[in-house]
Amino acid sequence: MVRNGEYKREAGEQNKDLFTTAFKTTVPVLLGYIPLGMAFGFLLDGAGYHWIYAFIMSLFVYAGSGQFLAVALLSAGAGLTEFAIATLLLNFRHAFYGLSLLDKFSGIGKVKPYLIFALTDETYALLTTTDVPQGSSKSKFYLYIAALDHSYWIAGSVLGAVLGSVLDLNLEGMSFVLTALFVVLTIEQYFSSEARFPFITAVGAGALSLILFSSDNMLLASIVLGTLILIGRERSVQRTQRKQKTEKTEKTQKTQKTRETQKTRETQKTRETQKTQKTQKTQKTRETQKMQGNSQIKKEIRLINTPMQSVEDKIKEEN
Repeated sequence: MVRNGEYKREAGEQNKDLFTTAFKTTVPVLLGYIPLGMAFGFLLDGAGYHWIYAFIMSLFVYAGSGQFLAVALLSAGAGLTEFAIATLLLNFRHAFYGLSLLDKFSGIGKVKPYLIFALTDETYALLTTTDVPQGSSKSKFYLYIAALDHSYWIAGSVLGAVLGSVLDLNLEGMSFVLTALFVVLTIEQYFSSEARFPFITAVGAGALSLILFSSDNMLLASIVLGTLILIGRERSVQRTQRKQKTEKTEKTQKTQKTRETQKTRETQKTRETQKTQKTQKTQKTRETQKMQGNSQIKKEIRLINTPMQSVEDKIKEEN
C-alpha cells in the first residue's frame, strides 16, 4: 500500500511537470488566442448573438478563421450549402497538416480523435517543432498542448462576447493579431530547426502565388505549390539515399568478394606449401633409407671380401 501510494504520488508529480512544460510551450498561443478570440466575440456580439453562442461555436467548431467567416455568412443570411463550401475551401489546408502528422499521431491511443479535431494552425506549429520531454507520455503531452490551445480560444471568445455586450469598442486592426501570431511562431520554428529548405520553399511559394494569383486566392495555391516542391525534394532525397545505399552495398559486396578471393588464394598457397613440405619430407626419408640400405650392403660386401685366414685368426682370438 505504501509503495502504491509513493508510485501514485511520483506519477502525479511527473504529470504536473509535464502539464507545466506544455503550458510554457503554449504561452505564445495564449498571447495570440486571447485577443484574437476576443475579436471574434466582439464581432459575434455585434452581429446580435448572445455570448453563449460564442462559447458553443468555439467549443464545437474551433476553426479560428472559419468562425470569423461564419459571422460574416450569418450576417449575410447564407445557407448551409454556402457554409459548407466556404468552410471546406478555407480549411482545406488542414488535410496537408494531417498527412504530415501520420507518424507523430501513430500509437497515441484514445486521444487521437480529439487531437485531429483540435488541430489548428498554431497547434500544428507547436506539435511539429516541440520535442516530447524524455521519459514522458507522448499522448499526454500532445493532449495538454491541444487542450490548452482550445481553452485559450474558448476563453478569449467568451470574454470578447461578454465585454462586447457591455462596452462599445473600436475593433479596427484587431484581426492583425493572427498575422502577428504566425510571424512569431514562424520565427521560433526557424531558429529552433536546422532545416532551412522548408522556410525558403514557403517564402518562394508564397511570393510566386501572390504574383500569379490575387491576395485573396494565394493561400491554397501557395500551400499546394509548396507541398509539391517538398514532395519532389523528398523523392529526390530518397532516390539519392537509395543510390548511395546501392553503391555502398555493391562496394561492400566487391570488398567481400575480394577478401574471399584473397582468402582462397592464401588457402591454396598454404595447401601447396604443405604439399611441397610433405613431398620434401618423403623424399628425404627415402634418401635416408636408401643411404642406410647402401651402408648395410657395403658392410656385407666387406665381410664377404675379408680373407679366410683373417676370419680364422679372429675366431682363434675369440676362443
